[in-house]
Amino acid sequence: MAVQLHGFDWRVYAEQVMPAFEQWLIEGDEIAALQLFEQTRCAYEERFLPDPMQRLRVWTRARAFAQTLPRGPYSRREYLKLCSAEQFTALSDRYLYKHAPQLYQRSDALRSVWGAIIETFCLPWQGSQGGEEGASINAGDEELSPEDRITHSELLSLLEEAGLSELAQEIEEPTKNVEHFAWELSEKDMSEAREASVAKEAADVAAARTGAELANTTAQVNLDVDEEAETIVAAQGIHIGHQLNLLHLRGWLARISVRAMALFEYLACGRRAMPFGYEAGEPFGAFAGYLTPDEVWQLAISLDGTIPPDHREAEEDYLNFRYQQVGIPAAFRLVDEVLPTHSAAFLHAIEKASSQGLGLISSIE
Repeated sequence: MAVQLHGFDWRVYAEQVMPAFEQWLIEGDEIAALQLFEQTRCAYEERFLPDPMQRLRVWTRARAFAQTLPRGPYSRREYLKLCSAEQFTALSDRYLYKHAPQLYQRSDALRSVWGAIIETFCLPWQGSQGGEEGASINAGDEELSPEDRITHSELLSLLEEAGLSELAQEIEEPTKNVEHFAWELSEKDMSEAREASVAKEAADVAAARTGAELANTTAQVNLDVDEEAETIVAAQGIHIGHQLNLLHLRGWLARISVRAMALFEYLACGRRAMPFGYEAGEPFGAFAGYLTPDEVWQLAISLDGTIPPDHREAEEDYLNFRYQQVGIPAAFRLVDEVLPTHSAAFLHAIEKASSQGLGLISSIE
């Protein structure tokens, strides 16, 4: 499983996403949450489900679950804490609180709705240049008419491919000024004139067909570009390893700063509860933990000036740990004492997020 770190837009999360869930879960008004969800990758992919499977769509199941939630005074207070980004964060430490604010029952559909909205609106490190480039390409193509899209050289090459090389040579020759004389045309001259007329008509037909084919091809290319621009790709973050127990970051951070170790536990080790739960490997439910912008700033201060271990040195250190002599107590080492191999990427993610005023959120897929 790949562990990735993503920039987390806390302002959008606290001011738009969670208030939409508050309206939905407390007031029963699902319009704001539905408007956000319809713009997500999950909703886009589910458009292509066959009709018999439409009832299995994520939003349909999440709506049915939300309608069964209890609406008593205690439940409303719990939902208010759950849907407030600040209050939930203050109560989300599993080491301090046995139960963070939560629903009476977990719902994978509701978790997927939340995760899909987070992926679309709260992860600013996603690449959006492709869509802008696609839009600019489409705008440039619309300025050209089908007649402008075919050039003289393209017409000549198409005629040669069609076996009309003589006709291509005639078109390629420059126009000449011819002196006209008055004489009676012979049968040979008349036949040559007919052949020239037929050749000219063939050239006109070939040019018209070529222009139409090229226009259709360009329209198909534009359609493909539009489809590519509409396609929503999954969020890509900064990769920091494959298995949490093999990252070796926790012990390394503990030797530098206890605060840094605790914040890393919030971020990726499951110490911080998630509003609607977490399930590793789910397409939209794999977010395992997060840090607020203030916590990222504290983490950056704690690790200021830290030099990451050399990658090759860290790999050799792990091999030495694997082949250590267990029977020799003096040489025995814990896995937490092994140097991390992805510490440089971890420090880069912290520096990037702190410089942009963002939080961090981790995913394990």
